[in-house]
Amino acid sequence: MVTRRRWFSAALPVLAVRSAAGRANPSRALRKRIRHAVEQLEVVDSHEHILPEQERVRQAVDFFTLAGHYAINDVISAGLAPEEISRPGLSPLERWRVFEPFWLRARFTGYAQALRIAIRDIYGVGEISAGTLEKINQAIAARNKPGLYRYVLGERARIRYAVLDDYWNAAPVRPDPEFFVLARKFDRFILPATAKQLAELEQLTGVSITSLSGLKRAMERSFAQSLEAGMVAVKSTIAYSRELRFAEASEQAAAADFLRLVRGEARLPEGFRARIERPLRALEDHMFHHLLRLAEAHRLPVQIHTGLLAGNGAYLANTDPTLLNNLFFLYPKITFDLFHIGYPYHDQLAALAKLFPNVCIDFCWAHIISPAVARRALGEFLDAVPVNKILGFGGDYRYPELTYGHLVIARRNIVEVLAEKVEDGFCEEDEAAEIARLLLADNAARLFPRRS
Repeated sequence: MVTRRRWFSAALPVLAVRSAAGRANPSRALRKRIRHAVEQLEVVDSHEHILPEQERVRQAVDFFTLAGHYAINDVISAGLAPEEISRPGLSPLERWRVFEPFWLRARFTGYAQALRIAIRDIYGVGEISAGTLEKINQAIAARNKPGLYRYVLGERARIRYAVLDDYWNAAPVRPDPEFFVLARKFDRFILPATAKQLAELEQLTGVSITSLSGLKRAMERSFAQSLEAGMVAVKSTIAYSRELRFAEASEQAAAADFLRLVRGEARLPEGFRARIERPLRALEDHMFHHLLRLAEAHRLPVQIHTGLLAGNGAYLANTDPTLLNNLFFLYPKITFDLFHIGYPYHDQLAALAKLFPNVCIDFCWAHIISPAVARRALGEFLDAVPVNKILGFGGDYRYPELTYGHLVIARRNIVEVLAEKVEDGFCEEDEAAEIARLLLADNAARLFPRRS
């Protein structure tokens, strides 16, 4: 018996290695076929912040411009002092010398991978270093002209269209229909904290705001204007300001908060406490529900930021998608598109999507937050959640080159997961191709249809 037990114990590591190798290394031919199918797909991109091309090409763009979206956050996390890299008067090479020691520590993260892929594939430079910086900047400047988006988004990325959150526009502007459909945010109507901000909303909408009903009418006016501009989705990033639990606040309680706001009796605390202590919570909650009722009446999906917050330093607990649980009961006709796979709350988001027909999981941003986590999560989501409820890609970038880099990682992740699923007997090869099409195109196209 002892001998048998010793044999079994000794065999376990070998069996485990073989099992892991079988899962991690599907046959090369299978992977090649699935990669070909995935790379041929035209993508419907669930979320972007890409600047209008005419605005982009007017700007002086260089390596540090591209590194300034997301990659810089990991470089700062590695120890870079932001004020050092932004000192006025630094030449590109001097800026690189400040940047380089921390870049070398951060260059393997998902953010850095997307940047490196973009520089390699779009600008033809395989190494980012002091010796190649001038060549990179020259290549970026040479391509920074009209036609850039058609080349990068169309020819290289094969993106059919993307859902654009144009957060820089206070009033709605119809985006370029060749590349984008419109999502709009109304958080400014939910979170006014001063009389000055109310005055700005009056100027924006032309609606007098002297009461709670006036604030609602102003939101309704902005909503109608956004519909005229082609809005296909409502968007909220309110988790950057407060937690995602929205109680059913009464009209009376919200009106009392509005009066306190007008009188200057409710001031937000300083610093991170503003993310926790909300002196006008009843007003905020009531207005958020008003927004959802508008979305419901117009049959629009609602995109909500959950999980990791951009930048450095954040109150992460505000972003747990389970805080939204009551809304899924209250608004069963609204499809809630929950962003960023809720990372690091992706297990909780999977459970919500499994429980509620009106909850979808969105991989926007996720493949660059951590490519490995995104792969693992996708495999688990496919086991737990109907595949029509998973949106497989959103670039979540300002610059199309970086969206391209992100999509390279996303396609690679999807190929890897689906190849393993075929080898494990989860699906047939033709079914894997169907799953890829749903993840990268059909699910988002159904939720955010392109309107003529």
